[in-house]
Amino acid sequence: VLFRSLKRFFTSGSYELEVSVEDDDRQYNPCSERDDDACPATIITENMVMNTKIVYLIRHAESDENRRQQSFYRSFGRIGKLALPTKEDVAASVELLDVKAQIDSDVSDVGRRQIEQVGSKLRKDNFVAEKGIQLVAHSPLKRARQTAEGMLGCVTSRPSVTLEEDISSAGKRAATVNRIVELPALAERTPIEILPINHDAYTSRIAGFEKWLREQPEDVIAIVGHSQYFKNMLGLSFKFGNCDVWEVRFDPSISICQRSVRTDVITMERKEKLAKIKEKFERSRKSPISFDESSCGSEASNFDDLDLPRGWSNLTKLYGYNKTDDR
Repeated sequence: VLFRSLKRFFTSGSYELEVSVEDDDRQYNPCSERDDDACPATIITENMVMNTKIVYLIRHAESDENRRQQSFYRSFGRIGKLALPTKEDVAASVELLDVKAQIDSDVSDVGRRQIEQVGSKLRKDNFVAEKGIQLVAHSPLKRARQTAEGMLGCVTSRPSVTLEEDISSAGKRAATVNRIVELPALAERTPIEILPINHDAYTSRIAGFEKWLREQPEDVIAIVGHSQYFKNMLGLSFKFGNCDVWEVRFDPSISICQRSVRTDVITMERKEKLAKIKEKFERSRKSPISFDESSCGSEASNFDDLDLPRGWSNLTKLYGYNKTDDR
């Protein structure tokens, strides 16, 4: 076969190399002893474009921390209505005083049901293999580790940690996955990082993760992490639900720095505060809420149209937990 003035693209790791075949009118002769007769000249141009990565973002299952927080909110709501909270909610709310236990808690009983339900859907669809997931990265917090193991069959081992301390410590890897890594940068935003003086530490972690992501040779990656982290990283006005699975594209050719992440996070937080103030004002007037729900709220109507920052694009929800299916 004689190739003339053709351009072809070959994938090599995380790059697309533009390859052109030089014009040559000579007859192709594979038996010739001369190299220039045996094969047309091939030139690899300098046009190298990094492939857009496909990333699957998975929020951990409900944790004991989530359960305690929900009990606290229910108790506070009942008190506001001049009603006594339940004993169960009061007991769970008191557990919030153990700050260390909240930062790194196991999944709750509800969380285990969430993992089983959504994990079953993923296994039925052969999700990990069919999507071609090459790399799984997860937060070091136990609720994320246990979710990664239960839903993807992947979690790093912790030889120095007993099963009583962390039921996922033995480690596990799906047959089709090449690598599993635990990234401290993926840990959820801590109460200390909410303070203005420590805000840069949090946005630096997000920037560090995005830089790590762009440097990986794999093109299809699953990330198991936390709702506030994903919300701030993508500049969203809503949080992912427990065990939600989302697909998003990431362009590693976009330059990333901590300053740009900081600006994006601060801008989004200001928009949310203004929207909440407007919502409260509208409610005080007992009139319908008229603020733009694209800048605040727990849901978004059209995820494909979201303007995501720093090379992120095409956010799509694939799976989620359905509470009615457990009944």
